[in-house]
Amino acid sequence: MSKQQKRTAKELIKSNWTRVWLITMALAVSTLGVYAAYTEVSSIKRVVSTQASPGEKFSSNCMRKETTSRPLTADSFSVSVCNFDQDYPKDCSTAEISYTMGAELLVKIGNSDYLTFSDLEDMVTEGKLTQETYNSYVKKAANYSIAKTEDDKDGVVSTPVYQSFAARSGSAGSGDVYTLNTVSFRPDTLEANKSSTDFYTVNIDPADKNPASANDGGSEVRFLVLVKASPDGGVLHDVSARLYRSTSSDEQSTWRGYIQEELSEEDQEGNIRIKDYDYYNYVVTGNGSGTVKIYWDSTKLEINKYFLEMNDLTVGDSDNTEDYPGWKMVTVAVDSLIISRYEMQVYKVMDDENIIDPNEFIHLEFE
Repeated sequence: MSKQQKRTAKELIKSNWTRVWLITMALAVSTLGVYAAYTEVSSIKRVVSTQASPGEKFSSNCMRKETTSRPLTADSFSVSVCNFDQDYPKDCSTAEISYTMGAELLVKIGNSDYLTFSDLEDMVTEGKLTQETYNSYVKKAANYSIAKTEDDKDGVVSTPVYQSFAARSGSAGSGDVYTLNTVSFRPDTLEANKSSTDFYTVNIDPADKNPASANDGGSEVRFLVLVKASPDGGVLHDVSARLYRSTSSDEQSTWRGYIQEELSEEDQEGNIRIKDYDYYNYVVTGNGSGTVKIYWDSTKLEINKYFLEMNDLTVGDSDNTEDYPGWKMVTVAVDSLIISRYEMQVYKVMDDENIIDPNEFIHLEFE
C-alpha cells in the first residue's frame, strides 16, 4: 500500500468512524460475540487496532461481571441497571430484558472472607462467634436498605418502598429482637430499542464510614451491601458489586489513563521493541469524583471526534505549559458512581511514519 493510499484509508476511517464502528459491531455479532481483534497489515509492517467495540448490552454504573468491593463516600447512592454497554449508551438492546435485582448484607471481620449471615450462624454454632455479637450484626442490618427509585418506563417513583435487610420483630428480655429479610425486586424489565435504565437507591448506615471493632477478638468489622442484577435467558451475564461506606485515606478518589494495547514485543534476535499501531485504545478509569484532564501532543496523536462529541467535550490548549507546552487538552468531570470507565480511540498523526511509544505523548492528571 502506498503512502497516499494509507493516508486516504486512515482519513476515511476517521471521518466515518460511526459507520466503521457499527460495521464492526455487526461483524462481531456475526462471529458469536468476538469483538476484540487485531489485523496485521504486513505490507506496511503495522498493526491496526480494532479492539474497541460495544460489549454486552446489560450493564451498570457500578456493578460488573466480576464482583469487586467499591468504597463510597456518601450514605445514599444510586445503582443503575441498563440495556447498553456503559461505553456506548446509544447502542441499546433490541430485545426487552427481564432481570432480577437482589441485595444482601455481608460482613467482613478482619481478613476473613465476605460472610453471609448464614456463615455467621455457622460460626455461632461452632463457637467462633458469640450469639450476642451475631444479634448485634442482625440489628445493624436494619440500618441498611434499598428501593427502586426510578423506572425506565414510568420515571421517578414518587414514593419508593425501601426494603431493609432486617426488621424489629419483637422484644425479649432487655432488648429488641430483629429478624433478617430477603431483599429482591421481581420482575423488572428494560424496554427494547431505546436506552433504558432503572435506578435503585441504597442507604448505608452513616455510622459505618469508619470500621468498628468486633466484640470477639477486636478485629475490624466492615458491612458491605452486595447488589446483583441477574438477567433472564442465560445469554447475558450477571453484574454485581460489594458497596460500603468509607472515608479512609487509602480509598480516596483516584483516576488513571492507559493505552490498552500491548506495546512491546520481542524480535527474532531477542530484543524488546515497540509495536507500531495506526490506532490505539486509551482507557480512562478510576474511583471517586473530581476532574480529569487529558493532555496530548497533537503533532503525534489525534483524539477520535466521536468520543469528544458523545461526551460533549471541547478541545483546548494545554493549561500546563511547564509539563505539556504546546499540547492539547480536554477536561472531563468524572464520578465513578455514574461512569467508572471511558474508552476512546487515539490515532497517530497521518504524516508521521516514525514508530512511537504513545504513552510519551498522552498523559492524564486528576484533581
